[in-house]
Amino acid sequence: MTGLLQLLLLVSVTMATEPSCPACSKYDYEEKVLERMIRMEFAFEKVLKENKAVSKTVEQDLMLIKEENERLHATVDALKDQQEQAERRLDSLMEEVERNQSSTLEKIYYDSNSTLEQTIAAFNNIKDQIGIPLVYFHARTPQTTSLSTGDVIVYKTVETNQGNGYSSTTGKFTAPVWGLYSFFMHTCTAPSKYAHLQMVKEGSVLIASVQRDMDYYACSSGQVFVELDAGETVSVQCSYGDSNSHLYYDSSYWTSFGGALIHN
Repeated sequence: MTGLLQLLLLVSVTMATEPSCPACSKYDYEEKVLERMIRMEFAFEKVLKENKAVSKTVEQDLMLIKEENERLHATVDALKDQQEQAERRLDSLMEEVERNQSSTLEKIYYDSNSTLEQTIAAFNNIKDQIGIPLVYFHARTPQTTSLSTGDVIVYKTVETNQGNGYSSTTGKFTAPVWGLYSFFMHTCTAPSKYAHLQMVKEGSVLIASVQRDMDYYACSSGQVFVELDAGETVSVQCSYGDSNSHLYYDSSYWTSFGGALIHN
């Protein structure tokens, strides 16, 4: 491109130049013009050669660019193939992880259930070994039916006495172990007779009752919950007694005293 501009400039300068000497002959002028045109032709051929060389270089560069472009396309295609293969491997790996995870979770679930069942069985075994001991009693038939203030009622017929807490000699229940106990007393009286009774823990009144009916045989019951330490006692006592204080008992009307350990 630069050579072509130089050639045009040379032609322009040649064509614009006029004979500087008026005395020069027309032949001399034409000779000089011809000489310049010959030089111009050589210059033009030189420019063409340079342009051909430049064109060849450009063609080579374009060829290199085309080859590089094709190489880049091939590289991009190879990268795409690698990416697709990597994605397929990743999908396969994720599926395998999910399968393994599911299998692991199932095993953990099975092992947990098995361990839980074993723990429950062990707990039940321990619970059976250290469970609440059987402590309960039921006694009836007062040793005496006449009541005096402060008397402990002794129930001489013992229906049951699991744990041996009740004494038919003293009429007192002695707690074999610490715990929460439930006690009851059932009191019957004849017509025109009465009974003032109370359940007592170590001298402290837990519950009191008055049983009386002027015309009929009658009965009443009382119940109490109390916490006892091992060795503490509970009994039924007369809180007030005189000549009309009497307990009644026969095969149908049981005057009785009982209790049980319900928690420890």
